[in-house]
Amino acid sequence: MNIIVGIISLVFIILQVASAMGSPVTSIDENIGEEEFYAISYTNPESIAMHEMARQSEDGKHSLVQLNDELTPRSTVSPDGNCSIYLKVFTVSSDMGIEDYALNSTEKPREIRIKDVSTMGCYAVAFSPDSRMYAAPKLVHLGDGRNAQYALDIMSVDSNELIHRELLPFYKENTKHTPMDWDRAEMYGVYWSEDGSAIVYDILGADIDGGLYPTTLVTNRLNVNYTELREMNGYEDAGEENAGFSGYDDLMESYRQENESEEQIMNAPQNVEAEDDTSAEDPEPVASLPGFGALAAVAALGLLLIGRRLR
Repeated sequence: MNIIVGIISLVFIILQVASAMGSPVTSIDENIGEEEFYAISYTNPESIAMHEMARQSEDGKHSLVQLNDELTPRSTVSPDGNCSIYLKVFTVSSDMGIEDYALNSTEKPREIRIKDVSTMGCYAVAFSPDSRMYAAPKLVHLGDGRNAQYALDIMSVDSNELIHRELLPFYKENTKHTPMDWDRAEMYGVYWSEDGSAIVYDILGADIDGGLYPTTLVTNRLNVNYTELREMNGYEDAGEENAGFSGYDDLMESYRQENESEEQIMNAPQNVEAEDDTSAEDPEPVASLPGFGALAAVAALGLLLIGRRLR
């Protein structure tokens, strides 16, 4: 019995570690080409015009400063048309206006202030295909406060809470602590594919030379498990496509049912013409909390194995 208990404990620990270490980002494709970029359809097709502008700046005709002067912040609208994110001047107690991005939802309705979005592009964020999440570029400041690392935050529209943060291999500026190929870098654009499986982002790098900022465009693609992202965002409606699916929970439930059938066959009286009603012996169904289906299944399996060993 000690061996069985040990195995159950090991499975429990593995589940906990896997849950803590899991990431919806499955892989990263670095410096993808234009053919790969345009092979994808995006939730905000208007933002592609901004990517075009960045492409034209690679030859040095545009500097980072000049590009910034030409760009006008525009509203990003969710695919379902119920949400939008736009730049707004917020008034603080000192009567000084501070610009931040705002999330407006017509379903609630409500307007939420989004802080620390860092982009020089026309469109600040990218919505997911289901309009329930958005990806926003942020700057994560390091210890010395002089520099900051870029990150993509995947946020929930309903709660405006962080679902996942993906740190990017780019920094605001080059220092001895954060070396880069360029002197400076700017997050330029974010794009979410219509099938949800990819989040693409543009980075513009610049080398300071004689007061000019010739730019270099780098486009990376995050390949994501969209089903997992939706589950992390709290979707458990089995009637909605790709929502609430947990392959592990389904597997454990199937395994539990098979073992219950085997147990009933082994315990059934022999040489009986009519089958007895075993409904009274079946355990009552227990409602499980979200995220605990796998643990409950493991616990049930452990109790069943221990019961067999004791008999």
